[in-house]
Amino acid sequence: MTYIAHTRKNSNEIQTLKEHLLNSKTYAEKNGEELAIPHVTGLAGLIHDLGKYRQDFQKYIKDPTTAKKGSIDHASFGAIFIKNKVKQITENSKDISAEIFGEIVSNAICSHHNSLGLKDYLNARLNSPYSERMDKFNDDPAKMQELKRAVKLFYDEVMHEEEFDQYLKLALQEFKRLFDQLQSKDDLLDNIYYVGQFVYSCLLDADRTDTALFSFNQKAVEYQYEQIFESYYDKLLNSIKQFDQSAAINQARSEMSTECDAFAEQADGIYRLSIPTGGGKTLASLRYGLKHAAKTRKKHIIYVLPYITIIEQNAQVIRKMLNGDAKNTTNILEFHSNVSNDLKDDDIEAEKTIRLAEDNWDSPIVITTMVQFLNSVYARSTVNRRRFHNLCDSVIIFDEVQKLPLKSISMFNKLLNFLSAIGQSDIVLCTATQPAFDSLTSGTSLRIANKPEMISNLSKRIQQFKRVKIIDRTRKNGADCHLSANEAAEMIIKAAKEQGSILAIFNTISATKKVFEKVKEQIQDHVYILTTRMCPEHRKQAIQEIKDLLKDGEPVICVSTALIEAGVDISFSCVFRSLCGLDSIVQSAGRCNRNAEKEFGTVNLILMDQDTEKLNRLPEIKNGKEIVQGMLDDGYSADSFLEDETIKHYFQILYRDADTEYAVNDQGYQLYLADCIDGAQMMNRYLAERQAAPKTIEGSASETIARNFEVIDEDTISLIAPYGSGKEVIVELNSEAGFSQLKQLMKSAQPYLIGIYRSKVKELIDKGAIIALGDEYHQSQIFAIRDDFYDDKVGLVDEPVAKEFVSF
Repeated sequence: MTYIAHTRKNSNEIQTLKEHLLNSKTYAEKNGEELAIPHVTGLAGLIHDLGKYRQDFQKYIKDPTTAKKGSIDHASFGAIFIKNKVKQITENSKDISAEIFGEIVSNAICSHHNSLGLKDYLNARLNSPYSERMDKFNDDPAKMQELKRAVKLFYDEVMHEEEFDQYLKLALQEFKRLFDQLQSKDDLLDNIYYVGQFVYSCLLDADRTDTALFSFNQKAVEYQYEQIFESYYDKLLNSIKQFDQSAAINQARSEMSTECDAFAEQADGIYRLSIPTGGGKTLASLRYGLKHAAKTRKKHIIYVLPYITIIEQNAQVIRKMLNGDAKNTTNILEFHSNVSNDLKDDDIEAEKTIRLAEDNWDSPIVITTMVQFLNSVYARSTVNRRRFHNLCDSVIIFDEVQKLPLKSISMFNKLLNFLSAIGQSDIVLCTATQPAFDSLTSGTSLRIANKPEMISNLSKRIQQFKRVKIIDRTRKNGADCHLSANEAAEMIIKAAKEQGSILAIFNTISATKKVFEKVKEQIQDHVYILTTRMCPEHRKQAIQEIKDLLKDGEPVICVSTALIEAGVDISFSCVFRSLCGLDSIVQSAGRCNRNAEKEFGTVNLILMDQDTEKLNRLPEIKNGKEIVQGMLDDGYSADSFLEDETIKHYFQILYRDADTEYAVNDQGYQLYLADCIDGAQMMNRYLAERQAAPKTIEGSASETIARNFEVIDEDTISLIAPYGSGKEVIVELNSEAGFSQLKQLMKSAQPYLIGIYRSKVKELIDKGAIIALGDEYHQSQIFAIRDDFYDDKVGLVDEPVAKEFVSF
C-alpha cells in the first residue's frame, strides 16, 4: 500500500508519506543547526506526521468527502510516540534535560497545526492542556493500538528501529549540551521557553516548506550567505567612496560610518548605535551589519522598523545600493504584513495554499516591522511562528527602537536576551533617542554589552548635527494655547509665506485630515497629506514628488501623521509638531534643515484643541505629551530637547511608572504575559494551591500569550488598494488563474496594502467600499478596496469619490 502525505491541487500527483517525513527531517536539521541541535529538530520533522499512517487518514486523503477537515487527529501520534520513547530510554537516568527534551519535542509535534502555538504546560486555571492531550491519548486503548501499527509501518518504510534509536540518542546528546549551556546563563526558564519555540519553528518551517514545494512543484532556494554579504560589503564600500565629502556635515557622517565599520570586529552582543537624526544611520548600520555578518558567518541581516514608511525608504536605499536597482528584490525581502490575515489554523491539512505562500524570512536580508518581529514568537498563527528560528544566527538591527509600545518592553527584552546569549545573534539598537531598556525599575531589563556605544564622543556628534531651534508655542500669556484646525492651518500658511517649505505633524489621522482640508481651502498647489490611509506605494510616490519639489526650491506644505517623522530622508525649512513624547519631537526635528541648508531651521511645538485631536484612545501618546508638558513646566527649555541628558531624563520618567509587562485578564485571572514565558508564577501557584507538583517540568503558557498578545491593541486586516499596479494585482487575484499564481501575486500586493482596524472593516463592507476577491478566497479574507473609495490624493475614504472609470 502507498501511504500518502499530500495530493497536489487539480492533479493526480501525490507525495508519499515517506518522502514528506524524510524531506521534513532534512529541512528541520538544516534549521536546527543555528543552535547546534540538528538531530533534535530533525527528530521532530521525522515523526511529526506519524499519525498519517492511520487507515482513517489514508481513507480521508484519498476521498476528502469521507470526513470533515481537521476531524482526524494525526498530530498526537508522533507526540505520544516520542514522549513515551524518551521515557523508556531514560527511565533510570533521572536526567531533567531528557524530560524537558521529551516535553519540547512532543509539544512541537502535537501543536504543529495549532493556531495558538505550543500547548500550555500550565494555564491561568492551573490546567495543563499539554498533559491533558497526552493523558487522553495514553488512556485510549484503541488509539494506542493504532499507534503501534503506525510505528511498525514507520520502522518498515521510513527508518529501521535500530537506526531511529541511534538518531534519538544523538538528539538527546545535543539537547543535553544545549541544556548545560542554558544552566550556565541567567534566565534558565526564559531560555527553555525560547528553545521550545525554536524547535517548534524549525518543525513548522520544515513541514510547510516541503508541502509548499510539492504543492507548487518547485525546488528549494539555496543561499550562499557568506558570499552574498562579502560581495554586498564590497559594493557598499565602493559606493561610499563616491560620496561628496566637502561639506562638514558629510564629513561627520563619514566618520561615524567608519566607526561602525571598525566596531564590526567586536564579538556578538547587544549594542547601541546612537547616531543623531540626519547622521546617516541606515548606511552606517548596513555597513556594520554586512561586515559583521560576513565575519561571523551569520545567515541573515534583519532590519526591524516601527513604520511601513521607513521600510519603504530603507528597502529602496538598500536595494539601490546593493543590487544597483531600487526595484531589484534579489536577496532582499521587504515584508510589511500578511495579506491572508484572518485565515484560521484549525488542525486541517497543511496544503492550505494561501498559508503556504507566506514567506519564512529565509532571505539574506529581511526588512520588516516591530509588529511582525514580535509576532514571530508571541502571536497566534503558525505562519508567524515558522519564522522565529530565522531570527537566530542573525545580525538584527532595530531602527527607532524607542517606538516599541511600553507594554511589550519586558517581552522584547526577554527575547533579545535569549537571541544574544543563546541564539548566536548580534543586536543593534539604532536611534537618536536611546530608551533605558537596560535599567527598568520593574520587569526584565535588557542585558546591554559592557561597552555598548558604537559611536564615540556622542556629545560632540550631537552638537555637530544641531541644525534647528525648537520653539515652545504651546502657551500664550502663561496659559495653554489650544489651536483649532483652522488656527493651525492659518499658522502654517503664514509660516509658508515666510519660510517656504513647511511640514506639519499631528498625532491622529483625523486631525491631519482636518488641518489639510483647511490649508487646501486657501492653497491649491503643492499641498500634500500623508497618512496610513494611503498604501505604501502611494505614500512613496507622494514623498518623491515632495522631494523633487524641494530639490527645485519650490514651496511645499506637507501635513502628515507621525509616519514621516522617523526614517524619511527629507528636509523642510520649518516644522510644526503637535505636542507629543520627546522622542517624537526629536525625530520630527530630524525632518527640518536636515542637510544644514541654512544655519538653523525652526521646530514649533503646538497644542491642538480636543475637538481637533482626541488622544483618549492613544494612551502612550497622551502620556508622552503630558510628560513633556511637565518638563516644560519644570523649567526645561524646548531647545534642550535634543540634548542627551534631557532625553535620558524623559525616559527615566516614562519608565518610572510604566507597566512594561503586558497585563491581561485571561479566563478570569489577572496575569502578566511576560510571566507566562518562564512559567514560575504558574508553577508556584500550582504548588501552593494543589500541594503537589504538576505533571510537567515546564510551566510556560504559549497559548495564553498568543491568545492575548497584540503589539498594537486592535488587530488590523490588510486591504489591497487600487492604486497604480495595485489595480492589476486585484484583477489578477480575482481571475481564474489568480489562485495558481498566488505566491507571486501576494508578494506583488505588498506595496499596495493598507492596514485597517478590524472594527472598521465591517463598516466598509456594509458601505460596499471593500470586496472579497473570488470564491477561492471566501474564507481567507483577502479584500480589495473599490476604485471609487480610493482617492488619488488622500487614499482610502469613507464616502465614494467620482471617477471616470471604475476598474472592477
